[in-house]
Amino acid sequence: MEYDWERKFPFLEIDKSIVGRLFDGILEERNIINIIPINEGCRTTNYIVETNEFQKKYILKIFFSTEQNHKKEIKLLTKLKETILVPRIYKISTDEIIQNREYAIYEYMEGKSIGEAISEGYVLEEIFVRDVARYLAKIHNHKFNKTGFLDENLNLKDELPPLISWYEEFMGDRAQKRLGKSIIQKINNIIKKNKKILDKLDEKVRLVHGDFQGTNILIKNGQVSGILDWEFAMAGHPLADIGQFFRYEEYFNNNLLQAFKNEYNKNSDYKLEKNWYKISKLRDLVNLIQIINGEEDMPNKYSNIKNIVINNIDILDNKDLKKEMKIIKFTN
Repeated sequence: MEYDWERKFPFLEIDKSIVGRLFDGILEERNIINIIPINEGCRTTNYIVETNEFQKKYILKIFFSTEQNHKKEIKLLTKLKETILVPRIYKISTDEIIQNREYAIYEYMEGKSIGEAISEGYVLEEIFVRDVARYLAKIHNHKFNKTGFLDENLNLKDELPPLISWYEEFMGDRAQKRLGKSIIQKINNIIKKNKKILDKLDEKVRLVHGDFQGTNILIKNGQVSGILDWEFAMAGHPLADIGQFFRYEEYFNNNLLQAFKNEYNKNSDYKLEKNWYKISKLRDLVNLIQIINGEEDMPNKYSNIKNIVINNIDILDNKDLKKEMKIIKFTN
């Protein structure tokens, strides 16, 4: 998982009095027992806030960027809460005590992130992978006509161009320097060779989580106990979420891949066909290119991403995707 990645934004150290002020209207400072920093995550500062009110806990998240529309997240979590294990949002606001940054207070959900569980020795099991497949299928059952970003009412706000153009768009100077000419040439060949497949992905657009990786999926007693961080949810390609989940393929085996496919197809009208796993790697390439094109100097992170890119290229170059599959088929 995302081990040893550098933070994009610094961790903001706060004390009990600051937390008390941020929780105004929800919790009195005298009821706060402890604030525990959460080390996972690179973009936000996160704390667990423990209280003496029936041992209730909260998650405090402080944002360093205003890029995401958190009103959208409130609407989305309200819409999904009946079918998806998502946290309740108690408050979103700003405060000068934290340099007028936006912050949110969420319900605390029991469990460990997959990244944390794996670092402690957990080995992924079929029951968990099937659970993930069921929840992803439920998320992806929400349909859209075009890919794009959503407004606070979950309507399409900014339509995006065809997927195939994203690879070139995100391949900026920094990505080119970090990847090198040989890797870039291989990527370009793969994209050109699989244009029809990429075009086909644009034909069936669904709600996607947008950041469906190990730090955002909670596990408890071997099953999914929560799905967090929906700021990047959008109208997109289901295989983007799937590619992110399977990004670190060393934690999976063929039995787990087959279990995921079977469970997903049981619960979704977006069917995973014969070559779904490789196509998810093809789709994830564009996310990886976007990440490695970042402005920040993060050698650990970019080295990790480059290795994943190389691995995906090896998988995709193994055989011509078009020879292995008929056309991607979907059911309406």
